[in-house]
Amino acid sequence: MEQDRKGFILPYEEAPIVNGPKEGNTNVEFHAFLRRATDPSGGGKEHSMHTRLDVYVIQPGGSVEEHYHEPPIIDHISYVIAGRVRVTVGDTEKIVGANTLIYCPSNVKHSVTNISKTIAKIMTIDTSNEGEKSGILVYSKMPTGGDIEGKTWKVANK
Repeated sequence: MEQDRKGFILPYEEAPIVNGPKEGNTNVEFHAFLRRATDPSGGGKEHSMHTRLDVYVIQPGGSVEEHYHEPPIIDHISYVIAGRVRVTVGDTEKIVGANTLIYCPSNVKHSVTNISKTIAKIMTIDTSNEGEKSGILVYSKMPTGGDIEGKTWKVANK
């Protein structure tokens, strides 16, 4: 299906907020610029068959708890725009600031926590070979704030 693609110029503050606060993401807003063509409505200005672009706005102390994505493949490429964050990718943990690139392949545990006293901003590009599928989120432990039964994520070994 061919889509009417026009392009856009948009400050992150005007991008729709999707996947707002929920289990595993505390004090984080996801501003969606692009979404996969089959993502539910409400995010982004244009569709992209295999790529999604978000800006995470993480409040001080906020975090995306440790998780990974079951196949199908969904890789993350992130760029820290502002703030200091503790990032874990697999067995590697680092405290990084602005102008840091982070790559996390699918099926590798990862997390990010804002350790600064100001808002952290991270631009993230998700890529998928299968476009419409993004895999199930699997958390290492029960996410803060709740019951995950019947949702599109689960706790490891459950």
